[in-house]
Amino acid sequence: MEEQDRSVRSLFIRYLIAHTQCSGCGRRYAPRDVHIYSNSGDLWLASVNCRHCGLQGFVMAAIASEESEAEDALRAERVHEHAEAFETLGPILGDEILDLHCFLQEFDGSMVELLTEADSA
Repeated sequence: MEEQDRSVRSLFIRYLIAHTQCSGCGRRYAPRDVHIYSNSGDLWLASVNCRHCGLQGFVMAAIASEESEAEDALRAERVHEHAEAFETLGPILGDEILDLHCFLQEFDGSMVELLTEADSA
C-alpha cells in the first residue's frame, strides 16, 4: 500500500508543478516536463524543463500527512531548544562562504547525499 501511496503522491506533485507557470516565459509546464528524482518522507525533489523557452529549475515539494505534522512539531521543539546557540553565532563571514564554495567544488555526490551528510553532522 505504501508504494501505491508514493505513486499517488508522485502524480500529485507532477500535477501541481505542471499547473504552475514558467518564470522565464510564463507558459504552463506539461506533466512530461517534470522529472521526480527522489523523495524522503514527505519531501520530494524534482526538476522541471520548460519545453517553450528551455529554462530549467529544481523544485522541492512537501506533502504533509498526519504523521509528518507530529514529526514537524517535534522538529520545531528541537529547533527552539537550539535557537539560543544559533543566535550567538553572529553573521556569516566571507571566509566561511569561501570555505563552503571550496567544499562544494570538491564534493562528488548528489544533492540527496549532500543533504544527508549535512543532516547527520
